[in-house]
Amino acid sequence: MLIGAKRRRIVSDFVAAGATSPMMAIAYDPADTATFKRLLGYGAIVADRDDRFHLDVMRLGAFRGAVRRRAAAIAATTGLIASATAAMTVFALAE
Repeated sequence: MLIGAKRRRIVSDFVAAGATSPMMAIAYDPADTATFKRLLGYGAIVADRDDRFHLDVMRLGAFRGAVRRRAAAIAATTGLIASATAAMTVFALAE
């Protein structure tokens, strides 16, 4: 399963349970602990008292924005490297 799909699954579990505020926090045992810990570390999921958690929608939006920016930077870098490689190949063949 892709990382994005794992994240969507966790978020969907919280939204389905209505756990989007501290008053509606739920106990949660994630199937994918790495993705859960990543969301927890970023603050998109907040640990409340008694091992209960809730989703912070504003922090989730910021997290998604950071993921999109990182993906765009990787795509741009890859495109730049591919363009440079193609140009070097053309110049090498022209000699």
